[in-house]
Amino acid sequence: MANRPFDLPFYLKNSLGSQSPLDLQLPWWSLSSIRYVEKKIPDSLKVFEWGSGGSTLFLGKNFHSVKSIEHDTKWFEEVNLKVSQSRLASIQLRLAEINLANQEAFENCAYLKALDHEVDFVVVDGEDHFGPDSTWSARTSCFQKAQKFISKGGIILVDDSWRYPEIRNLSKAKNIEIHEGIGPCRAGVTSTDLHFY
Repeated sequence: MANRPFDLPFYLKNSLGSQSPLDLQLPWWSLSSIRYVEKKIPDSLKVFEWGSGGSTLFLGKNFHSVKSIEHDTKWFEEVNLKVSQSRLASIQLRLAEINLANQEAFENCAYLKALDHEVDFVVVDGEDHFGPDSTWSARTSCFQKAQKFISKGGIILVDDSWRYPEIRNLSKAKNIEIHEGIGPCRAGVTSTDLHFY
């Protein structure tokens, strides 16, 4: 925060209260990545998101087409209620079954397979399960799937990227921007990576 003292008022307002990212309609990403997405990415891009929440509403306000995939039924109902109340026609929220028994099971489940067409902007968030031997993670599998469907000139965003150092090595992006810093409703610093194709 010392590098970005202007973030302090935002942090105090949006991190110390009782509101959640869903209430605030903000992602749980680093603040600099939120600002980048809000101000520098064209609203015409087709967005696909693994893991719904405040980010879904934020994306729905900033883009014309957002498809968000959720596996938790209770959370899906909470987010769906907020989406309905927001009247954002740009959001398509879908519930998809997940299987975390092992890497092969995950890579064949509806949650991962929900991305089956080319898109311009993919958000890898949501389920962050690590295999028992830590040789694979759900988000790493999502990232690898995203690389198969990202359009030329597209962007993949990986939240909590500090937890998945292998993703940067797997990336075929032309450029990677690491946005490290504070974020809404979270204590401490996180990192959100943007991979540009």
